[in-house]
Amino acid sequence: MSTAMLAGSRIQLQQPAGLGGSRLQRAAAPVAAAARLGSVRPAGLQARSTAARRADRSALRVSATASPEAAPVKLSGDDLKEANRKHMRSVFDFDLWKKHRSSSRYLRHIVGLGESRIVSGLMAPLTYVMTLSLAVACYNAAAEAGYLPVFPELKLATNAPFGLTSFALSLLLVFRTNSSYGRWDEARKMWGLIVNRSRDFIRQGLGYIPPEQEELQKMLVRWTVAYSRSLMCHLRPGEDLRVELKDTLKPEELEALLASTHRPNYVVQVLTAIIKTAQLPAAVTNNRDSTGCVPAGAAYRMDENLTVFADVTGGCERILRTPIPLSYTRHTSRFMMIWLTLLPFTLWDSCHWAMLPIAGIVSFLLLGIEEIGVQIEEPFTILPLEVISRTIEGNVWELYRMHSGEALEKEQAELANGQDVQVLNAQDLVALMAPSAVGNTANGTSRKSLVVNYGL
Repeated sequence: MSTAMLAGSRIQLQQPAGLGGSRLQRAAAPVAAAARLGSVRPAGLQARSTAARRADRSALRVSATASPEAAPVKLSGDDLKEANRKHMRSVFDFDLWKKHRSSSRYLRHIVGLGESRIVSGLMAPLTYVMTLSLAVACYNAAAEAGYLPVFPELKLATNAPFGLTSFALSLLLVFRTNSSYGRWDEARKMWGLIVNRSRDFIRQGLGYIPPEQEELQKMLVRWTVAYSRSLMCHLRPGEDLRVELKDTLKPEELEALLASTHRPNYVVQVLTAIIKTAQLPAAVTNNRDSTGCVPAGAAYRMDENLTVFADVTGGCERILRTPIPLSYTRHTSRFMMIWLTLLPFTLWDSCHWAMLPIAGIVSFLLLGIEEIGVQIEEPFTILPLEVISRTIEGNVWELYRMHSGEALEKEQAELANGQDVQVLNAQDLVALMAPSAVGNTANGTSRKSLVVNYGL
């Protein structure tokens, strides 16, 4: 007996031996899992009384009140840096763009330097450079006062290597930052493509899937929303796909998705099956009709969007699993730390105690450039993917509410009752405005009925 473990739960489904069971048995497995999870009550299980449930809730409240609240964990170092990445998911509107362009940004950014995530992320190397600078300054001051012996000083000869290597260091930093930004920009463009293709995919589905297959239209919308959510959870650590989709997919659908290993691929395959099941317009070939080939391409065009979904999934996985060649990152870090370690030894003769703030500022500026490149190298935990997913969800459900078979039924009921039509279907709008091109509306209602209700 082989066992298939449902992702996100501890329930095991016993699979028949041999070839893995019939297709019907495999299709029924998610439903059985949902039943065991509680969405369907097993036979013989009696409902508890209302009084018993109230007693349980009362005991739970007493227990929660008696137990002390857990103290919040104070993060520091790399843990704080990782936790702060979610605060980098900026979504701009008109007011934020106005603030972003404001001339007050210079003062605002300087005043907010203490709260900078770059400063907190660089605290360890900055502390090292400042401690070394302080030690060098104390030694030179003691040596000039005669308390310590004076070692051979390197003055002009020491400055020469800095002038020769600063150009190479700047090239490394520029390459590092530009490469990281290119990865961030590519990831954002791919998610923008998901938004565009999701809208186009639902537009095509609502236009070509007949209104009689209303449940299929609705399923198409649900699983299109599920694609962006599942890809987001696929690219981020710590995300819970069950929580993300519990209000989107039906319980059986959610359990089937969670049982898969590669969730985005499973979603695309379900969308493919929906297209295959839908009664899309048959192929029409007529040499006298120049538009006769348009309906024949419905399934092909919709499948093109799914191909884009698959390409985006692969592109995001490539960015996630392949960093900038590690030799660049390692050599840049080594180069910079050696350079900053030797920097304090060259500043005392010209700056004396002023070398402390100068060394700190130079270190912050150079290390900050490298830190920005490292932070944006992996873009998916700093991009606002949840906001993009909500945008997709809102857009596709709006299309469904206006142009689906359910919307057509609602419109027909409003017309039959003599009510004003609240939302006019796109096909009906064409029939209303171009009566010579279309006889009746999409739901069979005459143009006269729409004219009367709209007062035209």
